[in-house]
Amino acid sequence: MSPQTPPGAAAAALDTAATTTHGAHLSRSLGVGGNVLITLSGISPASSVFILGGAALAGYGTGVFWGFLLAGVISVLIAFCYAELASRHPIAGGDYSLVSRVLGPAAGAAVFFIGLVSLPLIVAIFALGVADYLGVAIAGLDPLGTALIVIALAVVTACFNIRTNAWVTGAFLFVEIAALALLALLGFVHVERPITELLDPQALDAATGGLAPLGIAGLVLAVTQGIFSYNGYGGAVYFAEETKDARRAIAKAVLWSAGITVLAELVPLTAILMGADSLEDLFGAALPVESFLSASAGEAVSVVVLIAIALAIVNAIIAIALQSGRLLFAAARDRAMPDAIARPLAVVSARTKMPVAATIVMGVLALAACFIPFDVLLNATGSTLAFSYGFIALAAFAVRRTRATEAAASADAVSPTAAASAAANGYRMPLWPLPPAIALLAIGAIFVIGILDPAQWLSLGIAFGIVGAGFAYYALYLRRSPAALHLLHGDDDEEFSA
Repeated sequence: MSPQTPPGAAAAALDTAATTTHGAHLSRSLGVGGNVLITLSGISPASSVFILGGAALAGYGTGVFWGFLLAGVISVLIAFCYAELASRHPIAGGDYSLVSRVLGPAAGAAVFFIGLVSLPLIVAIFALGVADYLGVAIAGLDPLGTALIVIALAVVTACFNIRTNAWVTGAFLFVEIAALALLALLGFVHVERPITELLDPQALDAATGGLAPLGIAGLVLAVTQGIFSYNGYGGAVYFAEETKDARRAIAKAVLWSAGITVLAELVPLTAILMGADSLEDLFGAALPVESFLSASAGEAVSVVVLIAIALAIVNAIIAIALQSGRLLFAAARDRAMPDAIARPLAVVSARTKMPVAATIVMGVLALAACFIPFDVLLNATGSTLAFSYGFIALAAFAVRRTRATEAAASADAVSPTAAASAAANGYRMPLWPLPPAIALLAIGAIFVIGILDPAQWLSLGIAFGIVGAGFAYYALYLRRSPAALHLLHGDDDEEFSA
């Protein structure tokens, strides 16, 4: 490649080089829009509003406005970290691929274990909740049986080619966004109080049945709930090898996904707070969002919307099945497991260009997780997000230090001028290193709250155990395994070699 190679061509060459040496090719057929559709489907803003947002309204009252607003700012800062990391390393595997290539194989193994455990459990949690919403139309649904059927159908769908999945999830997502738009419309058309009343956080006092000021601790918990509710925009990274012009497009997909999610959840929750007839009744309801919907639109419309939420949950399961398959595929391709296991999992279907075996294995794990008690599932996934975000923020500090090494290693695949041009096209977050620093402070606050709250100790203990198991796996197997060549030396010298 000559020194006159256009920057776009250089970036495309590096995108190709980034996967050529791994021996399996995914179909690079998604645009930014297709990636965003699948990513937003995995986040499922509608189910987040109804489930997590509803729980936040019951617990933190009008503090949800400030809590979710501040959580939105933090989420965008974390999205900056994802965007820059993914721009440097546009490789399938999500957090695992980013962290292992920046912080090294030990941290990468820990993050791999987080995903390997949490993704199937999250699918099981979502699937077990589908019957609650479909039950408004189909009485007597068995939660376990419904969950098993939904997961099986979702996994089969996730084995279709990536463009088909983008269309399927996009159609479901349209219904989901329409439900959120209806909530916002109902609230803003019948405004009962100005937005200024939401600036003073108040929550329901169980003793008196009235509103009482929400303390700082409660507001911090509302922020934490918001961060969990917005989670999933980093899922765009799982589809890096299937996105055109990935070095620039993945950053856009992450940032668009984060921004749309924050607006899609914050706006309807604000509308509910402004449009509810009585805040005391809203916060005291068993299901606040459903209660507001029924009171504002009637039972018939409420039933239709709840069915739409069930479809949104199914849509999220399909998207997460796509992500989890790529996690296992990427680790297998990196030789991060014994060769007898890795070899079949690293295969890409010649017909669909999808990692079918890896997707099915993660689906089977999700099916098995449905038989685990629900409270155990919640505890096993509750604190893992904070660890994942912590690793991503740390990697965002370190990635610019490896920039010179990356450019030098890239020269093995393309000319030095082309490599430098492609690197220059990568996304650079504004105000670095403030975004990862603020994100780490927020994550530290989450851990402090968890440590001070005995109810969170089990969840934190499980999360620490998963991370510890990942480090132990590195120490006992990966570090001593000559087969784990890419992961162990895993920076860009191997990643970009021809």
